[in-house]
Amino acid sequence: MPTEAQTLAHMMDRTREYTLMYLKKLKDQDPYKVFECDGKPLNTMYWLVAHMAATQNGLLLFATGGPGDRFSWAKHFMPGAPLQAADQLPPFADILATFNAVHTKAIAHLSTLSEEALNSPNPTSFTVFGPTLRDVITHAIRHEGSHIGHLGWLCKLYGIKTM
Repeated sequence: MPTEAQTLAHMMDRTREYTLMYLKKLKDQDPYKVFECDGKPLNTMYWLVAHMAATQNGLLLFATGGPGDRFSWAKHFMPGAPLQAADQLPPFADILATFNAVHTKAIAHLSTLSEEALNSPNPTSFTVFGPTLRDVITHAIRHEGSHIGHLGWLCKLYGIKTM
């Protein structure tokens, strides 16, 4: 019988599979292209991938005591950060490689967490996630799920059939 931590890791991994399905559909598209809706810029594919890499690193590695990494570019992909020009950013291939590497480390680490660790207090400053580390992990799963929807919108905007 899997532990709760293994089940949470499995759910995060299955969520990532859905993200990867959309990214595969978008693979030949310009990751820097900005679409607008009612004059408001939408997040680019580049921004979404970088944001998911940075937040998974923070929520599933740093917050859980795992082997997180520091990325000089992460601050540019948090809510409210101004969009950066494409020539001021790392190549998309590097961001995608980081996105994949962070996920691999996070899934391996999450599976090792004990029930005691899951019950420990939320170490982030985001009380909206809930009071425990378990809540932080659960939020990371739903966080990526919300961005899957954004990738689905990008597919539609590029004219790519999704379902």
